[in-house]
Amino acid sequence: MGLIGREREIEILRSCYLRMMENKSAPYDQSISAQSLTQSNVHKELVFISGYSGVGKSSLAKTLERETGETTEGIYVEGKFDLKASDEPYSGIASALGQICKRLLTRHDQSFKKANTRDVLLSFGSRLSAALGPSASLLSNFIPELQDILPSMRRNSGSSSEGEQSDFDMVQKRVKYAFRVLMKALNDEFSPIVLVLDDLQWADASSMELMGYLISDMQNLNALMILGCYRSNEVDEESLLFKKVHSLRQIQDKFKFHITDIAVGSCDITSVNKMIMAMMSIDDEERTRRLAEVCFKRTGGNPFFLIEFMVMLQDEGLISYNIGLLKWVWDEKIVTDATMSTDNVVDLLQARMRKMPANVQLLLQYAACLGSSFKASTLDLIWREQSVMGAEYTAETISRLLAMIVASNLVESCGDNEYRWVHDKVQEAAMSLSDTVSPDFQFQIGSALYHSLDANGLEEKLFDVVDLLNKGQVSKRYEFAELNLRAAKKAKKVSAFPSAAKYAANGIALLPSDKWTTNRSLTLALYTLGCEVELALGRVEAAEIYSNEVSNRPECTTMEALPLKMAKSLKLCTVDLKYKEAIEFNLGLLKGLGIRLLWTRATAPLQSVTTLIRTIKMAKKAPPAKDISEKLGDMRDPKHRAVVLLLSRIGYASYRSEDAFLLIISVCKMVEMTLKHGVCDYSPPGFCALGMLAVIVQKDYRTAAYFVEVARALQRASFAFVEAEILLNGNIYSFAWSRPFQKSLTAVAEGYASGMRTGNTIYAMWNLLCHHVWLPYTMGKRLGPILEQCPKILSQMEELSQHEQAICLEIFWQMMLNLASTSGSEDLHKLEGEIFSAEGFAKGFTTCSSHKGSILLTQTELLVFYDLEAAAKYSISDGEKFEKLCPGLFHIMFHTFHQAIALFAMARRTRKLKYRTRAIKLAKRIKGWVRSGNPNVGHYHLAMMAEQAALKKKYDLAEENYKNAIALAARTGHMHHVALINERYGEFLKEELADEKESEYRFGEAIRYYEEWGAFGKAETLKKQVQESACV
Repeated sequence: MGLIGREREIEILRSCYLRMMENKSAPYDQSISAQSLTQSNVHKELVFISGYSGVGKSSLAKTLERETGETTEGIYVEGKFDLKASDEPYSGIASALGQICKRLLTRHDQSFKKANTRDVLLSFGSRLSAALGPSASLLSNFIPELQDILPSMRRNSGSSSEGEQSDFDMVQKRVKYAFRVLMKALNDEFSPIVLVLDDLQWADASSMELMGYLISDMQNLNALMILGCYRSNEVDEESLLFKKVHSLRQIQDKFKFHITDIAVGSCDITSVNKMIMAMMSIDDEERTRRLAEVCFKRTGGNPFFLIEFMVMLQDEGLISYNIGLLKWVWDEKIVTDATMSTDNVVDLLQARMRKMPANVQLLLQYAACLGSSFKASTLDLIWREQSVMGAEYTAETISRLLAMIVASNLVESCGDNEYRWVHDKVQEAAMSLSDTVSPDFQFQIGSALYHSLDANGLEEKLFDVVDLLNKGQVSKRYEFAELNLRAAKKAKKVSAFPSAAKYAANGIALLPSDKWTTNRSLTLALYTLGCEVELALGRVEAAEIYSNEVSNRPECTTMEALPLKMAKSLKLCTVDLKYKEAIEFNLGLLKGLGIRLLWTRATAPLQSVTTLIRTIKMAKKAPPAKDISEKLGDMRDPKHRAVVLLLSRIGYASYRSEDAFLLIISVCKMVEMTLKHGVCDYSPPGFCALGMLAVIVQKDYRTAAYFVEVARALQRASFAFVEAEILLNGNIYSFAWSRPFQKSLTAVAEGYASGMRTGNTIYAMWNLLCHHVWLPYTMGKRLGPILEQCPKILSQMEELSQHEQAICLEIFWQMMLNLASTSGSEDLHKLEGEIFSAEGFAKGFTTCSSHKGSILLTQTELLVFYDLEAAAKYSISDGEKFEKLCPGLFHIMFHTFHQAIALFAMARRTRKLKYRTRAIKLAKRIKGWVRSGNPNVGHYHLAMMAEQAALKKKYDLAEENYKNAIALAARTGHMHHVALINERYGEFLKEELADEKESEYRFGEAIRYYEEWGAFGKAETLKKQVQESACV
């Protein structure tokens, strides 16, 4: 009935659903251009339904419930946001996902006779548990139903270390990623998922961010529709929802989802008449026309208001069903005169409520204080605690009263002893039913819950209880200040920083004037937490007020004040990106702890060299990797842990600001602190970084690999957030020089998953880039699949604001496009195109070593494949720049090899000593890698031997080594090098031996492998060169 007159809106909504269903299984476009790579079929729909309260937004959304139910694979779920809980993060989304979890369990229970059903559920739970890792317990704080799917999971298990907890941005990203993993896993089980989020205007900022995060997940290829219903009159240009919707519109094409807006207005008089006819089962339009005019005038055509208005007319006897005449009767004039004072639906609802018994009215008011939904058991606790009408409490009383309320169609049962209001206007009417619901009344309810709930119940209802208590005139009691601290900590843990800040402020306000002398520990905890969350929110002035309060207290020790300063230290490094300022600030904090890191700036070079040599010797003498964790024990002194944390931040800032000497000194100090005082969360990255320094400074690849093994041995479950960093740095700086690239490829995939699970998105994105682009390119994998991943990776990097990695990706992407291009352009040797322009980027100037290094590297690659002479000249003038910008990085291997190929080519063509000298120097470097046990460069060395033999006119030896190099490159899957060495062999045969037939074959093989690799542009260029040479 509420959908009468909504045919157009229903059709729009259904068309969105059908579009999603049509596109969900369409194939991906694998053509090679950048434009085609950034286009794919849309399989997600985001629909916003707006209108005034009561116009039927939820009813419109519900039309898809039947549509979804027609497929056994799909599911329709609803989540609702509550004005009373607008600070509670993710509430509406978590509620909806909890329903899906319940359905999954129900589906299992209904089919328990099938032998494999339980196995399937256990398999699903195992996969989900592995994907979530320690975030499973974090997610269960929002979705308790998860514990039934993951029975082995323990709440709060795998808790984060102190270092991780203080990185607020990391915590937020960890929570969002956990939700995304869960959504994808559920979407794999149910497709499509139609997720309705009602009263979106009351959603918290975190929920709005999560909504966008879920709809933009390009890794989830299942059909997903999110419907957001909101009151249009409560959303303006300054609201969070308006701004979020605007930002989502800007990215919908990039992230492959559609946005549709459906505005639902009030019904016209014709539709109102049809609704009245439906309610009264009357077929004659003219008979109800005049009544419809009165109802339309009184309700404005609002469907919910109209229904309540009609109920009121019946209750007041203004319309009635005449048994004798078997029809409804009324008098329009009497109805008009009697309803002149009816202003809104809340008045109508309250008029109906006031006719109910007094104890029912009071119960309605209690329930209204508990939010949009409530459990009968919670209401029962309040009912027992309060003195109600002087009547003796019985369990039957609450059940009977609830039954009356349900029968009156004010609340509805949701099962599991839970109820919800049929409409938020009903809750609003109950809340303001009398003057009884004052702040003090809400305080009394909160107090009743506080004293009645057991420890687990209080933890579950903590936000509700504290919110109710804070609404009243709370006396300054440590008991309630402590309760606010608990709420603040819980809010911080689930990344609800605005709520955490509010609770911390409330807790401080409840402290008496002599707080520092009578309860110093509670006071310090509240001020510290307040400072941390205010900084996380970017409210620097508020944070400084808290910080100054603690710093100015003479009784506060350096260690007690340190957490407040640590928050600023973190912000300088990860938010403000003021690396040099961060270095000086952290050095000052170390000095306050009695640690002098630098002798002087002038002596830093000498200090760094002597310190590195000493530390490597100490580390080598430490217990073996398998025993080191147990032998060293834990670093228990908080001061020592704080020092290592500060050293890690100095090391990070030093690397970002290219302060090599301070980087060495800080890393060495971290390792020495671990060896002397025990293991803490930043010990593993310290040893991993020491391995990197062993490669860069000493070229000691075996020692580097050993230190990475030590880092892995030191890693513990509570250090999970550093795993992504260890897996990345350990592989691209250390293991890549001594182990096959394939092992590193597996490791960085694990690093990406670990980084996303723990919120370490900086290293997650570096691992992702390495896994999908850097390593596959280095290994000669086909360019097509790599290019296919590029737009997806870029979208994720931009979504997570990891701009440094995004630019590095764009640089490599453009290089590969130039290799793959069939445009016939003569400028393919230039790093210019639709994705990235080196010339345009240079105008903006960058001080980032990763960007400068990536440009140098990729420009050299294009020159090697398109212009060997220019590549050789670059090697003579700037060939060492990349290694200076990115020391120790595995890219140095192929960068050195490709330079040497160009140099040998020009040495043979021109016989110039400068080319020959540098080529031999690089060949010796490659030979040294082989001797050190590097398994990835064997065909490099053979190719170098061939080039040197050819240069010395040892033709038989040259041919033998060319063939061996080609065979080894083919056996190890390096397609690009099979092609490149065949090309070099073909030129040797043509120019040195004049063997046209064999030369033609080798050039043909080079072209074939270039095409198989996906470098069609290079293949076409070589074809033209061969044809032109044949014509000469």
